Amino acid sequence: MTLIRSFARPAGGQTIGGRTVLAAAGRLAAAAMATVGLWRRRARGRRDLASLSDRDLRDIGIDRFTARREAAKPFWRA
Repeated sequence: MTLIRSFARPAGGQTIGGRTVLAAAGRLAAAAMATVGLWRRRARGRRDLASLSDRDLRDIGIDRFTARREAAKPFWRA
């Protein structure tokens, strides 16, 4: 009987479908959405940087080599 109960309820009083499990799933989903948003902003920024003219790059103080190196980074890398 004790063995069956230990499988029926996870440690800490959490139940499947309980608030704690749902809260953890919600936090995980929110973190995943935030990460995807960050990756999209990086990709868009690098794409925009690659499309700037030499004059625009000089205006912001970046040379073409630095811009190309930054634009070549994968979206998941900071």
